[in-house]
This record gives sequence, structure tokens and C-alpha cells, in this order.
Amino acid sequence: MNGPIPYSMQQVKYLTTAETEALFRAIPESAVRDRFMLDLIYRHGFRRLEAALLRLENVQGDRIWIGRVKNGVSGEYPLHPSTQRLLATYLKRRRNPDNPFLLTSRQSGNDRPLSVSTIYNTFKKYAILAGISQENRHVHVLRHSIAVHLMNAGWSAADVQDWLGHKCISSTMIYGTVSNQRRERNYETTVGSEEIANTL
Repeated sequence: MNGPIPYSMQQVKYLTTAETEALFRAIPESAVRDRFMLDLIYRHGFRRLEAALLRLENVQGDRIWIGRVKNGVSGEYPLHPSTQRLLATYLKRRRNPDNPFLLTSRQSGNDRPLSVSTIYNTFKKYAILAGISQENRHVHVLRHSIAVHLMNAGWSAADVQDWLGHKCISSTMIYGTVSNQRRERNYETTVGSEEIANTL
């Protein structure tokens, strides 16, 4: 890309894999809901409101239906085995068993979702404990993080677009600008390839 980097691309904040693992290490084993909630938000790139509005019926076995907001594309996705184990533990200890929403608290009552401010403050508390920089102490950073991590793991932009529920791939492409790991791997696979013309 020639010229200055567009403002929107400069604003992508994400956690490294090591920082993400430090965040989860900061969550005590007894905080079952918090660990499950943040695992779910990270692995599926939830926005706070999307997580808050999840209903019990949205989770069936090893599948989850995600209703995306902000004109996103909703769909059904597989649950990671670790998320499935956390879910089973959480459901055994879940407060307000009559509440139709998946994530609850004492304050959310029997018919209301967990507040988005509770989700925000929960993340921030553990981010501080984990030593995450102040600029990254917003739960939305987990959505950015999984996008970058998936691309670094070799996913295409189209696959990440589908996973995050982006309507337009241009929203996904910003994550390809923050790391060159895929570029380096792709380059290594082409060195010596007979498909590339020899110019010597």
C-alpha cells in the first residue's frame, strides 16, 4: 500500500497470544461465569451486546447460534471443545435458572440479560490483573484479537469474515495489516517453487 496508512487501520488494537493467555490466567478457577463468558467472547469474536443477548436456546450441544448486531451476518457455529467444557461447568452453577438468557448475574434478575457494562467491567478487572496495557483494557479487543490470531494461524480473510459475521470483507481486511506472519509463511513456501518463474 502506497501513502499513509488509513486512520481506521491505525486504530486496530489487539492482544498477542501471550497477552491473551495471561488474561485467562488472571481469572480465578472459582470465577466460572467470567471464564466461560470471556472464552466465548474471544473464540467467537462477540461484541458485548451479542454476548449479553445470547439465550439458552442458542446453544445446542456443540453448536451455537450467534445473532450478530451492527448489520452483521448471523449464523450457527461449532463450539470449541474448551468452550464446551466451560459451558457444562457454568450451567451447573448458573444463577437464576429460570432466566432465558445464557449469561446472568444476581442483578440481571429472572428475565433480563447480563448488562453490557458488567461484561466491560469484568474484562477490565482481569486485564488490569494481567498487566494488559491501558489502551487495550476494553473487551472489544478480544474480537480484534481472535481475528488477528486466526489470520496468523493461516485462515483466509474470507474465512475470518465468515467467523466474525462481517457483511463486507473490507471490514475484515484491516486485520491483515497488523501482522505479516502469513506473508512470511507464504513467501517461504514459494522460495524454490517450480510454479514461480526463474529469472536468473
